[in-house]
Amino acid sequence: MRVQDRAGTPKNARRRLAAHAALLATVLAGTLAAAAPASATPMTAATRHPGAATTAEVPTAVVNALVPSAANPLPGLDPVGDPANLSVLVNKSRPLNPATYAPGDLVNVRGSGQYLRAQAAAWLNGLFQGAADAGTGGLAVVSGYRSYAQQQQVYASYVNLYGQAQADLISARPGYSEHQTGLAVDVGNANGSCGLSTCFGDTAAGMWVAANAYKYGFIIRYPNGYTNITGYSYEPWHLRYVGADLATDMKRRGFSTLEQYFAGNPAVYSSITSGADLVAADASGRLLRYPALASGGYGAPVQIGSNWTGLKQAFVVDWDSDGVYDLLAQWDNGTLGLFKGWPGGAFSTQIVVGTGDWDAMTITVGKWSSNQGYPGVVGYFPDGGLRYYPNTSGRALTYRVDIGTGWAGMGLTMADWDADGANDILATTTSGVLLSYPGNGLGGFRGLPSSIGSGWGTMKALVPGFGLSGPGTRSITAQTVDGYLVDYGLGNGVWGAQRQVGNGWNGMKLFK
Repeated sequence: MRVQDRAGTPKNARRRLAAHAALLATVLAGTLAAAAPASATPMTAATRHPGAATTAEVPTAVVNALVPSAANPLPGLDPVGDPANLSVLVNKSRPLNPATYAPGDLVNVRGSGQYLRAQAAAWLNGLFQGAADAGTGGLAVVSGYRSYAQQQQVYASYVNLYGQAQADLISARPGYSEHQTGLAVDVGNANGSCGLSTCFGDTAAGMWVAANAYKYGFIIRYPNGYTNITGYSYEPWHLRYVGADLATDMKRRGFSTLEQYFAGNPAVYSSITSGADLVAADASGRLLRYPALASGGYGAPVQIGSNWTGLKQAFVVDWDSDGVYDLLAQWDNGTLGLFKGWPGGAFSTQIVVGTGDWDAMTITVGKWSSNQGYPGVVGYFPDGGLRYYPNTSGRALTYRVDIGTGWAGMGLTMADWDADGANDILATTTSGVLLSYPGNGLGGFRGLPSSIGSGWGTMKALVPGFGLSGPGTRSITAQTVDGYLVDYGLGNGVWGAQRQVGNGWNGMKLFK
């Protein structure tokens, strides 16, 4: 019988990991000194953008207790292949290109004799300070950048000691190593205990790192239980710098690995694969997808449907939470219809999820309650009574919950303004003031709204986006009444960069 330790690693494997730590130290000691280098997103202004506001008359809302709800839209852009990009995905099937890539901005980390790229090193200083302030006993740098040649020696040593199969679980082949990017660092306890061992994850410092690394732009690259995805054994000490935006986005949306974050959508051939893409219907009823570009704008449209006339508005949403984007259409005839996205592309015929007077409602769609496994609908009739319609089955709506009054005339958009994991309602008043009503994650609100802008009366549509300015970024793309598209970056309750990303959109109906 195999005896497991608390981290789930067999005891004989822990002995191998201890030897692994000693071997790594021995191999690197003879190579790093000779190889060590010397120490050493433009914003385009939008043509028009609303400004800050301070006062507004606001409707009332029913307030419930605060319990955050994970908002988990599908991933944004495709995996990054540029080795110099902070978001580069390197694994057993995605080598560096070129294989001998070496970063040009390496610096000595904390006087350790180990090296990282300058930005990663700066944020690591903050992580170390945070761990010390939390009373964990402190952290130490164990290993940082390794060149192609150094990784050759490390990998060959493991193969000689353990055999290739075991070596491939604990070491990367040269040209496939995150350490070669200058963005990966192995850390350990300052007192030297549990060095490069799974027991580090059970120490005060290891637990603090697991809970807080994302705040400093780092992730635990090879978490416990994900060997089938990453290809590597659990390594609580191996941190990868991806930047605060991406690390926070992974945390907020529940992605444990970079592989899942970039390839979380199982339907790579579906009609809509990216949360950064924009979908719109033109005056002739053509349904068009505008793919997001790495440069931050939109590419040439691809037609993905026809006969989309008679819309009041429509939404891109994973309605049945199967990992494929669907379309929810609010028609002028009062019907609310679902078009289920197929993994291989195209959509189903319409599935009616609501009938009656839906044309009279102003609605927004998204994950409004953690009590429900599916997105729902929030909206009001002309009487101004705000209602939440849960989607309890991934198909039709079943009942309603009254959650507010006095909303008549407001424009509605569901987005996580304060980045707490619970969606909020962004509401545009008749005077053009934009208000944020904080959601509590349970189908209601917490506290009073805040004014987050003025001059928004010139906007026809506000469309939440994920990844338009790079992995981990969030934004609102606004369609102005004169046909411009302006993208507004979202931070943690603040606006980010603003830039014009299109014009000539007068006759287009954007899917929210």
